[in-house]
Amino acid sequence: MQDDGIALYRRFLQGDERGLEELISLYQRGLLRFIYGYVHDVFLAEDILTDVFLALYYKRSFRETDNATLKTYLYTIARNKSLNALKKRTRRKEISLDALTETGADGQEEVLRFLYYNDSPQTSLERAERIKILRDALPKIRKDYREVLSLRFFEDLSPEEIAKITRRPIKQVYNLLTRGKNALKQQLLSEGIHYEDL
Repeated sequence: MQDDGIALYRRFLQGDERGLEELISLYQRGLLRFIYGYVHDVFLAEDILTDVFLALYYKRSFRETDNATLKTYLYTIARNKSLNALKKRTRRKEISLDALTETGADGQEEVLRFLYYNDSPQTSLERAERIKILRDALPKIRKDYREVLSLRFFEDLSPEEIAKITRRPIKQVYNLLTRGKNALKQQLLSEGIHYEDL
């Protein structure tokens, strides 16, 4: 499996700081979307993203093996840090700024557009609408379905990579993807939206 980040990481390990900058550029947008899917707070997501890259910078703990990619490694770190942040938030009973946004303050759509799109305005708006519909429906299905569907369709990760990130057997990932898609279709249908139209 090809991982464009490996060559950049090798350059960084050999002392080329530009390698790390390019690596961050390659992965930051997808990782930020992924982290945001867990924490639903842009500022917290950005902090976690910084922590992910700091861990890579200081620990330099990624080891190339036949069954691991740098992308999978980074998403695993991001997932773990996101789950830890959620545990801390639950203990502190914090209210995120995004929770206020969802109850009526302006700005949520702009945040989502920034996270997802770099296309023409019309394409961006159409894609933003489809993504918004899916993002609104995802929290209404089971958490394990939501997690694998987000990784597969928003982050474009393979089922094998999802299995590594979530520490699930590959067969279970395939089952969750299938059941998750069906659950999402049913949820959308219950809201009068046809999945195929997206």
